[in-house]
Amino acid sequence: MFRWVFMFLNVVVGLLRHEPWKFLSAWFCPYAQRAWIALNHHKIPFEYIEALTLKLEPGQTLKDAKGYEKHELLLKHHPSGLVPTIVDADESMPAVYDSLVCVEFADDLAPCGKPLLPKDPVFRAEAKLWAAWADKNIASPFYSTLVPKEQERRLEGYNKLRDGLRKFQATMKGDFFLGGDMSIVDIAALPWCYRTFTCSIIETYRGPDFTFDRQEFAPLLRWLDRCLALDSVKSTLPESAALVDTYKRYADGTAESKVGAAVRAGKAAHDHD
Repeated sequence: MFRWVFMFLNVVVGLLRHEPWKFLSAWFCPYAQRAWIALNHHKIPFEYIEALTLKLEPGQTLKDAKGYEKHELLLKHHPSGLVPTIVDADESMPAVYDSLVCVEFADDLAPCGKPLLPKDPVFRAEAKLWAAWADKNIASPFYSTLVPKEQERRLEGYNKLRDGLRKFQATMKGDFFLGGDMSIVDIAALPWCYRTFTCSIIETYRGPDFTFDRQEFAPLLRWLDRCLALDSVKSTLPESAALVDTYKRYADGTAESKVGAAVRAGKAAHDHD
């Protein structure tokens, strides 16, 4: 018992010493949104830093964006200059990055909060496997549908995305994926479900052949509504029309991102360097 008390006090002291954390993010990035939701969920104090800014010339709009301006802190602390990245206040510790690692990190910072990963090792491993599955079967096919120029590749991506959404919906154990509360699995899928169903990004750029039957996905849409109603999620939601505009660069094949480059090269989005 004393061991657990000691560990708890160490965590508390660590939180006080490093408060606030520096959260290097980008308002339009779904991967950064995952970490943002997790930090909000646990009410972890942090300084939000817009570290990836869409590069625009005078007179251009979000639809004209191609590349990025990267904050000096991001270039300093992340080897590839990607968001999300979390750094302690005095920048004395190694940075934390990779979106799902950041979600786990937020959970570790708040051992007394409502966990995003089960404490039991077996169920914890199961949750991590499902989060990785969502990365490969929901997040990546979103880009495989949107980015390719070849209609055959687009349809292949669309069918994989639709199958992934069907399996996610069929496997849900309650109001949220693992039961009654939000978990890492919900967070893993949520940003792309928001972009697919709420913002209709794929339909906007790829037309009626790439629609999703809302009656078929009614349970998934109810899940999405529950997620979007959470305070931890609300503040991370970009305005829909602006977000749609930022995806034009993916749809026309000009996005200067590692995800866009990977998909154009025939890889899956999660296989980017």
